[in-house]
Amino acid sequence: MPLEAFVYGGLSAVFAEFVSYPLDSCKIRLQVQGQITDETLTAIKYRGTLHTLRSVTFEEGFASLFNGFRFAALRQATYGTLRFGIFFTGKSMWNKRGGSDKNLPFLVSLGVTAGVIGSVITTPIDRMKVLAQSTPQARKKTIVSTFRKIYSKGGISGLYQGKWPNAKRAAVVNGVEIPCYVFVKDGLTHNLGWEDSMKTQFLAALITSAVGICFSQPFDTAKTRIMQQKTYRTDIRVYEGFLDMCRLTISNEGRRALWKGAFPAWCRNGPWNVAFYLSLEQFRKFDQWAHKRDHSYF
Repeated sequence: MPLEAFVYGGLSAVFAEFVSYPLDSCKIRLQVQGQITDETLTAIKYRGTLHTLRSVTFEEGFASLFNGFRFAALRQATYGTLRFGIFFTGKSMWNKRGGSDKNLPFLVSLGVTAGVIGSVITTPIDRMKVLAQSTPQARKKTIVSTFRKIYSKGGISGLYQGKWPNAKRAAVVNGVEIPCYVFVKDGLTHNLGWEDSMKTQFLAALITSAVGICFSQPFDTAKTRIMQQKTYRTDIRVYEGFLDMCRLTISNEGRRALWKGAFPAWCRNGPWNVAFYLSLEQFRKFDQWAHKRDHSYF
């Protein structure tokens, strides 16, 4: 099976992660604060994206906004490679059999499948990333030392803590965002007559980001809070799962708390998707040129 979609998808994902990472760190800080289940996180320290950026930069240094980037890069090199590789390979096989890009149910189911497979496999890396981003002390932690610490306190189950909320989030994100980009770009080019240019790709990526955040933010908040918990502590209330987290959050903080960090998430997700899809489209052109074919494999 050709590997172009996997390789180019992974490279584009790592590049996009680097561009948007500080905003992702802000989102994590906003999501974990305000929880009454852990007294160390009850206080509301940050008030919005700009305040978080300013506070972290002045109090901990700008480098703290890149806490855990090594985990994020590793995650995208694996998770990004898998989810985009599986999706675009499946889409290519579908097209070769006469399937249409306008078959939205197929694209959604393919995105869900790719997201779940990629997220379950890479949950340990994702958990290490969340822990590194939520605490300033984690700056100097290496991948190996963080892995050992989590494993020593929780074993295999500790490494996979939050795997199902993570899988649910990935199913929603990939089931919405990847098909949305394909569907929107196809609509702009075929229905409105736009050229398949960077302007079209830019607009499709921004629309994709907004739609994705609307659907996925509650799942993202659940994933962050459950992964961030130190379950070995006996003095905190541990969430029993996604529904339990939602129930406690709504009863203690209100429904809007499920969308905590939505604006920084969009501020981060917008540039991420723009950087990803613009670079992926360049790889697509390179693939056509390198293999001297009319259409890219993916």
